[in-house]
Amino acid sequence: MKKIFKILIINVVIFILCIFISDLLIYKNFADNFYKTNLKDYQINKFKYQTEPFFAFDIRTFFDGSDNMYMGRKPDGLEFSDKTPVVIFGCSFAHGQHLEANQTLSYKLSQLLKRPVYNRAISGRGLAQMLFQSESDIFYKDVPPSDTVIYLMIEDHYRRMLVSHINMLDYHFNGNYKLKNNKLIFEDYNNPIKNIIRSSYTIKLLNQKFAKYYIANPDNAQKLTDEVLLYFIQTRGNLERHWKRKVNFIVLFYDDVSYKDILIEKLKENGFCAYSINEDIAPDVPLKNLEYKISKQNGHPNERAWETITPLLVEKLRLN
Repeated sequence: MKKIFKILIINVVIFILCIFISDLLIYKNFADNFYKTNLKDYQINKFKYQTEPFFAFDIRTFFDGSDNMYMGRKPDGLEFSDKTPVVIFGCSFAHGQHLEANQTLSYKLSQLLKRPVYNRAISGRGLAQMLFQSESDIFYKDVPPSDTVIYLMIEDHYRRMLVSHINMLDYHFNGNYKLKNNKLIFEDYNNPIKNIIRSSYTIKLLNQKFAKYYIANPDNAQKLTDEVLLYFIQTRGNLERHWKRKVNFIVLFYDDVSYKDILIEKLKENGFCAYSINEDIAPDVPLKNLEYKISKQNGHPNERAWETITPLLVEKLRLN
């Protein structure tokens, strides 16, 4: 009986190892292809990129003052440092991926407002990185007190957050948040078993498929929007507590985000400014057209999009 049990255990271990090795090979192939096609100029250790979960990063070195289209942006408009700065959060849209420094939203905004703009958006992320930064002492050493914060939201930000009520693993951030007693609690993955599971390329794909299915179900709209709202409430609270001032927190929806109207209503009820760019800011600008995108294959906003949107944004929000 003991012999059979040992054989069974050995077989189970071999089976798990085979799955894990296969998963790593699939992930390595993905990483190689992604690196070749998307990250030709990305200054990163290739082995580290292949073995860490999707762009694991350290904000101490990410925002190091250098400026390229894949790493953290340096502050814009520092020539106006006698004025109170504006802070931007979001993903690659707000960050200005694929754009030079003077083509981004943050640069255009700084030149129009004659105020410094600290672009703290990070490509491939969203709500979790915003909240994480607002809880980090490093952020407050880098960014002076502000009275205006802008968050640029797109559809992808739903699936990039931890949907606590279904306990879905986040695959875009090294560290996460879980909902406990109506509060988002940071959960770091120090457990090696959790890290192995979380690093699995297969698990990432399954989570992504499940997230899309979950978001598409209108029965989940209230839970999704409630949790998004909580990210904003906690972030604003952290910023106001550290900066000791009221913050005008503006949430902009770049595209047709699911349940946008529900979320906008909840944000306004809680003292946020919330606007749809294609409905409230620039209704006459066809931002879905190719002329406002990087390319046919790449839907990120190009310089023309920000040149068109930013003056309308300043006028609408009266940010001067």
